[in-house]
Amino acid sequence: MIQIKSAALRKQLISLSMSTAAVLAAGLLSTGCASISYKPSVSLPESPRTIKATAQLEPLTDQVPPDDKAQGGLSVCEPGTLQGDLSSDVTEAILTDFNNNQVFETVKKRFDTTPDLIIKGTIDRFYGKFNITALGWCTLPIDIVWLFGIPITADHGDVELTLSIQRPDGTVLGTYHGESKFARGYNMYQNAGLALPTRANKAFSEAVAQIREQILNDESKLTPAPAAVPIK
Repeated sequence: MIQIKSAALRKQLISLSMSTAAVLAAGLLSTGCASISYKPSVSLPESPRTIKATAQLEPLTDQVPPDDKAQGGLSVCEPGTLQGDLSSDVTEAILTDFNNNQVFETVKKRFDTTPDLIIKGTIDRFYGKFNITALGWCTLPIDIVWLFGIPITADHGDVELTLSIQRPDGTVLGTYHGESKFARGYNMYQNAGLALPTRANKAFSEAVAQIREQILNDESKLTPAPAAVPIK
């Protein structure tokens, strides 16, 4: 163990540590003014099976509580961060996944003829936030303790979706729910704020994955019966 015998040297090192903590504190406090851009997207593998049906996906209804979109620190759904409209972007992301990964034979927003299935849904929760924790604020006057790696910032989020699949006549065949949350604390050496969009999209993908699995479990119920062949 190295012992620092010079009082002057000890004083300089303490002063340097305090200056370092002060600079990092300023950086963390300015996180709320940082600019990030967020667009909801889903990243999942190809579906193991395909529902042999045509499905029309209608825009999901935004039922997200106002507090989910509140500002404070960084938030993926606050004005100026979300690239577009939450309902439109979430619907488009699900449509792209269902099509590219062949969850259904064909998925569109509109059909010229009557589709086999109609998919409706709601966005029940959708947020991702990053801010300084209560511990971070409480220790701000003695921010030198941040050098020891205590968690002074945190992110947290929740994505909750509900899809309902019905026949064109309005008969509901199934309702499917997916939800994924995340929460983690960070010390001053971890600049995790700019990774918030990635964390939110991972939760979004996990929620959609749960819904996809439930849909595939109902494959027999969602697959239209073959048309009867007329007897000649």
